[in-house]
Amino acid sequence: MTLPSPSDYCWVIGSTPQGRWIAPVLSAAVESEWKQALRIATTHLGDQTLAPELMELAIQQTAEYLANLSPLAVEDVRPVLLRFYRNAVRRRQYAGKRLSFRGTATELEVLLPSVESASTAVESKVDLSIILRETSAELRQAMLLRYGARSTWREVAQVMSKSEEAVRKSCQRELFRIRGRLGLKERAKRI
Repeated sequence: MTLPSPSDYCWVIGSTPQGRWIAPVLSAAVESEWKQALRIATTHLGDQTLAPELMELAIQQTAEYLANLSPLAVEDVRPVLLRFYRNAVRRRQYAGKRLSFRGTATELEVLLPSVESASTAVESKVDLSIILRETSAELRQAMLLRYGARSTWREVAQVMSKSEEAVRKSCQRELFRIRGRLGLKERAKRI
């Protein structure tokens, strides 16, 4: 079985009223750019087996582009065809990069965290949100001011209209309660 000639890939144009002038011009453009298309495929994709498929895409896009224009010469169509072909090669190259996995499954397991550690983190976040619901709104605000906004105890006390020591002690007790509920045995240092 003989391989199709480059101009045989123009079948994707179909039969349209504009196809009368597009098909012969596009066929001649494909013939003249075929060797360069093979070089581009080999350079960017590593082999030229995808060149016919990518050329068909480029031919179809070129035909759609030319459908709204008045008849052009082969020299005017060649750069348009080559641009669409390069874009098709580039898209295939990027698609190959996204799906390319190198290495073995054991190497991937080392790079990824274990499922157990991920589930523990999720459970901790869920537990923490439930535990914080039990904390009064005033105390949550004090803790957010101190630890979230990094305010001083004096600034937190002014907002809460309490003494510095009272606010600090309340936050410290709440942190100990939260740590105990989460199962963290380690005692926190003085806040």
